[in-house]
Amino acid sequence: MKQDLDRLMAERKLDAFLVIGDSTGNPVMNYLTGGAHLERALIVKRRDAPITLIHGGMERDTAAATGLRLVDRDAHYNQMQYLQEHEGDQLAAQVAYLSDVIKNEGLTGRLGVYGMFDAGAAMTMLNLLQDRLFDTELVGEYGDSLFAAARVTKDDAEIAQMAEAGRRTALVVGEVQEFIRSHAVRGEMVVKADGEPLTIGDVKAFLRGRVLHHGMLENHDTIFAQGREAGVPHNRGAETVALRLGQAIVFDIFPRIESGYFHDMTRTWSLGYATDEVLAAYEQVKAIFDQTMAAARVGLPCRDLQAMTLDFFEAKGHPTARTNPGGHDGYVHSLGHGVGLDIHEEPRLSIAAGNATLLAPGHVVSIEPGLYYPDRGFGVRVEDTIALRSDGSVLNLTQFPYDLVVPMR
Repeated sequence: MKQDLDRLMAERKLDAFLVIGDSTGNPVMNYLTGGAHLERALIVKRRDAPITLIHGGMERDTAAATGLRLVDRDAHYNQMQYLQEHEGDQLAAQVAYLSDVIKNEGLTGRLGVYGMFDAGAAMTMLNLLQDRLFDTELVGEYGDSLFAAARVTKDDAEIAQMAEAGRRTALVVGEVQEFIRSHAVRGEMVVKADGEPLTIGDVKAFLRGRVLHHGMLENHDTIFAQGREAGVPHNRGAETVALRLGQAIVFDIFPRIESGYFHDMTRTWSLGYATDEVLAAYEQVKAIFDQTMAAARVGLPCRDLQAMTLDFFEAKGHPTARTNPGGHDGYVHSLGHGVGLDIHEEPRLSIAAGNATLLAPGHVVSIEPGLYYPDRGFGVRVEDTIALRSDGSVLNLTQFPYDLVVPMR
């Protein structure tokens, strides 16, 4: 949580941090500003001091809404003046600007650098910047960074935003289902008014419109895969494929709202009816889904939920990632993952070596068991996202029915 930043900085021996880059595609910037849309902003903070946002004058209203300490870049660090002083050399001007910010904000000691920037440009710029600094050491982190650690747990305000993302996502899923059901059936084929087959591309085009309508963005292509393609967990679904009755459809949707927080949910549908084989697989997936959802609680080792799922599927005769590592049939992945400003965050619900994480207040995780048999023409997955609140209770952020069969009109 944000309230942990000073403690985490002390643990990492960081005296300050600097966050660079536009807000777009910049989870750390979004985390600290609440998703404000800003161009070329900087965020700085000394340990045990307030967070400061350095922003453009044209974005002063947006910046004010963040509640952070503000510095108007145009008034205090005029970019045209830097360019003039360095004869149009943009790199030299940027290095001089950052050097002045570091000096004026008192960012001495070990200064962690975060944010999103082109890798080559960042390396060049930060190396030159370090050469100009005498009492400041630029520090980079890889993997378990300061912000990765802070973002593992969410505060009540963040959970409320993620609940809103879940509410809107469920609306979209319901509208997609009604869109499909509004079409006629000819034989085993779902058809449009002109008699042409309704395709996955048609469904996705409708879905994208509804995602935008509800104020969300589809950062990653939604999974809407039918038949054999549903048997490959991350197959997005070929847009030319026609919708047919009695075939399993894995519908995995993960949009984000304006503040940058994602939701993640999956439903498996079979239009009109389900085959006995798909129904049997679905009932097993739903059974272990219910068991792991009921077992999730503060203090439980994350690996225990995955172990429970592996034991269940293996007892039913399915290959798993434990009995057949690298295999493509059966249960082939871990049970879930953290969700937040990235669609995949910590903690992981896996039995990977070294995973000693306990579920804790503020964790937001997906629960998503599945069975996959591509050569038999089907896959099944059910997924909700849950939040463990500060009082220890578990909140399901996904509110949508689990029915496998979607009746067609």
